[in-house]
Amino acid sequence: MGSARKLHLIDLEIRSGVQWTAMMQALAEREQRPLEHLKVTAVCLASNQKNTEATGGRLESFAKSMNLPFTFKLVNVTTMNDIKEELFEIAADESLVVVSNSFLRSFIPNPDCLENLMRVIKNLNPSMMIVAEVEANHNSPIFVNRFIEALFFYSAYFDCLETCMDQNLEHKSAIEALFSKGIRETLALDDNERLTRNVKIEVWRAFFTRFKMVEIGFSESSLYQASLVLKQYPCGSSCTLDKNGKCLILGWKGTPLHSLSAWKFSRERLGRFFANYRF
Repeated sequence: MGSARKLHLIDLEIRSGVQWTAMMQALAEREQRPLEHLKVTAVCLASNQKNTEATGGRLESFAKSMNLPFTFKLVNVTTMNDIKEELFEIAADESLVVVSNSFLRSFIPNPDCLENLMRVIKNLNPSMMIVAEVEANHNSPIFVNRFIEALFFYSAYFDCLETCMDQNLEHKSAIEALFSKGIRETLALDDNERLTRNVKIEVWRAFFTRFKMVEIGFSESSLYQASLVLKQYPCGSSCTLDKNGKCLILGWKGTPLHSLSAWKFSRERLGRFFANYRF
């Protein structure tokens, strides 16, 4: 991907799009093999179309300020069950990367929809798929297990907020309210009422093997850059970067919080294999 001349990113949940600005700036400043074109395709529900279009407008303005050739596309569906390969405009000379940031977990209660999404992604034949998920098991059928897992996870997150964010910051209150919703959903709702669930990387690995996905590691330079970013912040010394196989685990004072993994779809025959996974 680092040497691609035309890059196409499919973001399954783009939100504000701010996560792409640093990469866009780096691509605009790349002197060796300069990028000819960057395309970002955002997948969104019809109910969120207005916000996603606004995100696209901001990214287009930013790309223009960087003199970066850029196109923003929108794949708008009523429900995620409507996702089809034909909705995506993919050129033969593009290097395609699919990015899923804390998105797949919301489909664990709806496995048919999740499997359809993964089949569509596989058929698009991306060069790579990047998956970021919450690194916690909040999906156990046993309440005590969910309680203990949630206790450690949210304690670490609230400690992180207290350490890193201004007490009077408006965003801090919004994040705390979001976490409160997550705690309630994990502990107070019945199994069929919990819409968003978290599972650990081992479960995702087992699930991905059903689609002949092969995990690939991150380069040493990217890991070094990640550590440099943490050092720029006063609280960076409390953040931990660990490896779980080829996956990167981001934590707070040793408690895992998020996983980041990279995958390729294998076209080879891997034999008859049924992964032992359980959501």
